[in-house]
Amino acid sequence: MVMQIAIVILHYGSLTTTRKCLDELKKKIGPHSLILVNNTKDDLGELAKIIQDTKLINNSKNVGFARGVNQGIKLALENKSVGAVLLMNNDLSIESGSLEILSQTFALKNTAGIVSPVLAHSHGLFDWGGKFSPWTGMVKHRNFEQKPKTVLTVDHVAGAAMLIARELFERIGCFDERFFLYYEDLDFCLRAKKAGYTIHINPQVTATHAISSSSRALPRTLYQWKSHFLFALKHFGRTVYPTAFLFGLVFYPLVILKISLQNLLGKKS
Repeated sequence: MVMQIAIVILHYGSLTTTRKCLDELKKKIGPHSLILVNNTKDDLGELAKIIQDTKLINNSKNVGFARGVNQGIKLALENKSVGAVLLMNNDLSIESGSLEILSQTFALKNTAGIVSPVLAHSHGLFDWGGKFSPWTGMVKHRNFEQKPKTVLTVDHVAGAAMLIARELFERIGCFDERFFLYYEDLDFCLRAKKAGYTIHINPQVTATHAISSSSRALPRTLYQWKSHFLFALKHFGRTVYPTAFLFGLVFYPLVILKISLQNLLGKKS
């Protein structure tokens, strides 16, 4: 029996990007359903008609990633026949049959709560998932020129493509909306692991991920900095938090300085 999956796509940024995503998905969605969450003032009425029976949530402003996808997740789970929810970036392209293969991982790994495809980035490398360090409060992304050959068990997969079992939401809830942008996926993965679930990447499915342009470099770094400290304080309290705080206090100002210098030199050239 095929597991019924609800796909949640958050629209923010380029209308052209979202339209392309939906046009491609139309040929591959099969019996599954789509929920489109609009975090802009754009009129998505016509885009919502691309795939039959698409449900549209209009926020008319950017309410953040976590809050936006939570709206879609809660709507999806109202349908009791939905067994899992796929969070999918609007700049992502998946292969036909991907949803069925990914959902089979739940049967293969009986503790699985989250499954992701291998992300193929536009720079030519494959994402093998993240390794988390409590001392820095960060994830080290493992990128290689080849795809893995077997199903991987990892600490973290990106929110760009996460197939999440219904029972995991019922156990730990949705995403923490205090994270406006960044770290909400890492927070969710860590909560899943603490609840006894495992996180996997299935190499039988590849999803092509374009480089996101929905947030500019400097504001993006400031959001990362804020979310990094919130994440470290939430999960590690006063014991490990000082090391993550000090690391961030050095790391993020250096990133901001680098971006500022690049912007300055770019204006002069």
